[in-house]
Amino acid sequence: MRREWILTLVSVGLTLVVALGLIRWLAPGLLGMSTPVDLQVVQLDDQLPPFYESMLGPDVLSPDTPPDRQDPLVGMRHQAMVPPNYQDNAPFDLLGFRNHAVPTVADVVTIGDSQTVGLNATLEYTWPGVMARLLRPQGANVYNMSKGGWGAVQYLYMAEKALTFRPRVLVVAFYSGNDPLEAVRLAYGYEPWASLRGHATEPDRPPSAWPPAPEDLWRARFSDGGATVFTAKTRLMSNDRDYPATAEGYRIMAEAGRRIAEVGRKAKVPVVFTIIPTKEFVYSGRVRGEGLEAPEAYSRLVSHEGENIRELVAALQDLKGATYVDVIDPLRQVLATGVALYLPNSDGHPAPAGYEVIARVLTPVVHRMIPAPPASGVYRVVVPEGWRSAPVVHVAGRGVSWFWNMNTVMANGWPSDLSTMPVVTLRDLAVFTPQGMISGADPARFGPPADN
Repeated sequence: MRREWILTLVSVGLTLVVALGLIRWLAPGLLGMSTPVDLQVVQLDDQLPPFYESMLGPDVLSPDTPPDRQDPLVGMRHQAMVPPNYQDNAPFDLLGFRNHAVPTVADVVTIGDSQTVGLNATLEYTWPGVMARLLRPQGANVYNMSKGGWGAVQYLYMAEKALTFRPRVLVVAFYSGNDPLEAVRLAYGYEPWASLRGHATEPDRPPSAWPPAPEDLWRARFSDGGATVFTAKTRLMSNDRDYPATAEGYRIMAEAGRRIAEVGRKAKVPVVFTIIPTKEFVYSGRVRGEGLEAPEAYSRLVSHEGENIRELVAALQDLKGATYVDVIDPLRQVLATGVALYLPNSDGHPAPAGYEVIARVLTPVVHRMIPAPPASGVYRVVVPEGWRSAPVVHVAGRGVSWFWNMNTVMANGWPSDLSTMPVVTLRDLAVFTPQGMISGADPARFGPPADN
């Protein structure tokens, strides 16, 4: 009998332990306690995937990973770290954009589609790459957040994300060749972008002309012996004003531009807009000047695209805090000199010479908007609340050193009155190379110039 009582007690005890354990796990509030600390530490949030598992998972580094991935907000995005032998578009950085690396800060962030990614050119000869080279003597850097096939809706999304890099300037390049239909597709196909819709249902669009049929290609031959292939019927899909989707697409582009400008205003970041036209539109002056007999689709494209661009330019020029820069006339002017801005085949992306034109038109405008870096000298750093004191730094060339305390500032010959010192922000210092801590007196290196 005693043995049976012992077994009963043991059984009841085990049952109670298991029951309390389940309550502790599933409903700790019933026991008057919050979620146990150990469970808070080890339990993953199903709604918030772990950052490093997402960014640095084994599939990211696999050479068999497809280059594109579906995304619930932008449709398609590049897989991070596409293998370097992926066509002519490598390298792609850890965020899936075409750059050598992801910077801490970026003075200029460029946003666009494949015309900005820079198909047909190696990284340094895309227009963001050329812009980076032209700005390098001023110490400014450029980060490209573009993806082939994107449009105005994705540009809006990226403009908000670009603020992570504390840019001095945002440059957004629309492309009239397919951005309108892409804007309609994303706004009406993805619920997060419903606020961009102007109709209850998606408006009618032209019948698909992609990929171009052989009979739709026009090989134009010029008097100098040169020739190129046009795909006017394909590009007319996004520009045909006889279809409601065209007007809606350009309206969404203008609205996205307005919201991007608002993003810039709130962050005190100027925005530069441009419109990259179709190859057919750039060539239209030459085609007309030589009296070539163009197919109907080509003539309709040039006429309709011209009207669409004029209306979009007018909308962009009215935006407060934004600047519109025309690259169309410069492209036409350089083309008239005989420079090969495009490949002679049916590809509508510029060749390196075409990207060079775009970059050289945009760069002077962008350069004027980038503040000059702090000159050599001593500065008080504006720091966030919570710092115990305002640090003092010494800038020399492209390097920056931090004084250990105010005693070392004075020991190197600088005044102790912080109120008289010029100020810099941590963002200002991000472009400098850290040179370490100044912990002693060395006025020859860290003191005022001899003529002060």
